[in-house]
Amino acid sequence: MTAIRGVEVSARDLLLVAMLARGHTTDRVARELRLSRHTVGEEISVLLGRFNCRNRAELVAYCYVHRLLPIGIWPPPCGPRERDV
Repeated sequence: MTAIRGVEVSARDLLLVAMLARGHTTDRVARELRLSRHTVGEEISVLLGRFNCRNRAELVAYCYVHRLLPIGIWPPPCGPRERDV
């Protein structure tokens, strides 16, 4: 896990942000992670609040600035569950 100002970031949080950075919709993230759309929406809301971001774009930018997502690699890796549809 990575810590930023006392906030812990799990591998699942980073996976979710990487998927958002790739432009995945809530529905697609839910399908890929085998979660409900509601659960994904709640997790995104929690991350927005945790990092004091107003929207998904700001959340992704925050994660790049704080080097939670790898700089210089596009698209950001989404791990072994990644399936390009």
